[in-house]
Amino acid sequence: MDKEPEDKEIQLSTDYKNHRINMKFSKNLTDDRERGYILSAAFFSFCAAQGLSKKEVIEMISSNYDQFLNNK
Repeated sequence: MDKEPEDKEIQLSTDYKNHRINMKFSKNLTDDRERGYILSAAFFSFCAAQGLSKKEVIEMISSNYDQFLNNK
């Protein structure tokens, strides 16, 4: 029988003074692709739970994505 994968954790916190969202990853979550998959799955799951349509999610991403590119 295959061993089940380890649970992993991402903690989010806000830093309003510096206009940031801080992310802390568990030690066993080092692969950026896996981090991105978990974060995007959580985002889409949240949007669906809030009843947002696919069109509303696309519009939200389209209107806000660039501001995150400029804040690296």
